[in-house]
Amino acid sequence: MLGEEALAKKRQFAEERAARLRDPRVRCLGIDKAALDEQVKERKRMEELERERDAFFDQQRLMMDKHAQVLQRDVNKIRTEREKEVQNFRDTYQRAEMRREFDLNDKTRVRAALPARVHDSDPRCGASSIQRFEGEDLDLIERKRAQQAQQREWARQQVEEKLVKKWSESDNQRTYEDRAEEMAFRTFQIEQAIADQRKQAAKTAAEFNLAVAEQKRKEKQRERFDNTQRNLEEVENMMNSDLLTESIGGRELRSDFKGMTPEQRQQIAATQAAQREAARQRRLQEAEDAKQQEMQEAMQTRMAMTLDRQRDRERREALVRLGEERKRQAQEAAERKAAMDKVYANQVGEEYFVFGKCL
Repeated sequence: MLGEEALAKKRQFAEERAARLRDPRVRCLGIDKAALDEQVKERKRMEELERERDAFFDQQRLMMDKHAQVLQRDVNKIRTEREKEVQNFRDTYQRAEMRREFDLNDKTRVRAALPARVHDSDPRCGASSIQRFEGEDLDLIERKRAQQAQQREWARQQVEEKLVKKWSESDNQRTYEDRAEEMAFRTFQIEQAIADQRKQAAKTAAEFNLAVAEQKRKEKQRERFDNTQRNLEEVENMMNSDLLTESIGGRELRSDFKGMTPEQRQQIAATQAAQREAARQRRLQEAEDAKQQEMQEAMQTRMAMTLDRQRDRERREALVRLGEERKRQAQEAAERKAAMDKVYANQVGEEYFVFGKCL
């Protein structure tokens, strides 16, 4: 059954579609776009008019609301002033004590009236008044009140004295802490100065070592240069010597060499003597340089030892000063505490206990 119904629906849909396709107005003409565009413009124009109308009504509503608020403020002000005038009139001309029946309705009439007995010599207290008896003390309440007030005053004074003592101790503690902090800062400054001196000494030693190393390097370089020069001179002498190279141009041939002349021997001896003197001078210069180096190292060592002794002496002096300052502060704190304890002793005497017996 379901399959037949589905086939029937499909068949009906195909027939309707074919009918629409066969209709030329539906198949060829299509939709009128100009009419639809006109409808859209008309709708937009109506929406714009609606928005303008809503904005106008909103503006009118706000204006009316502001006007109503102004009117309400005026009404509230007039009502407040009227109530103030009524209340002032009541306070001035309609007080309770101004009424005729106030004496009948006065709640404080009994409290305001005089008591039956004011003191022992009250003339109203006759023999038959039964208001005065032997051994009666009318000032008991006032005396107790005065004693309680005096005790409160003493307690207040004790509290103030304790507070003053506490504040004084706090002030002394703060002063001690400030001085301790100052001494610590001074110690830090001294140590910083000593450290700076050590750095400066190390820097000076490093610069001196660098200068010495540079001098040694230059001396070695000069020595190498001298050795190279001497070697070159030796090579040159060997190449140009009459013993090795002989030429026809004013020189004797090797095969014809019969020995050196006295002049040549003297020249060689003078050259050797000059070389020995130069070597001796060079050794003397090296010994002098080594001596200067040792003297500079010894001087640097003495300077370092002197700086170390000076720093140790300054550190010991600073520690001694710090100890003396702390002893002085401790002594001052002890003296202040003793003075405060002496001033604020607040001891209870015998008169306090004698006074308490009357309670």
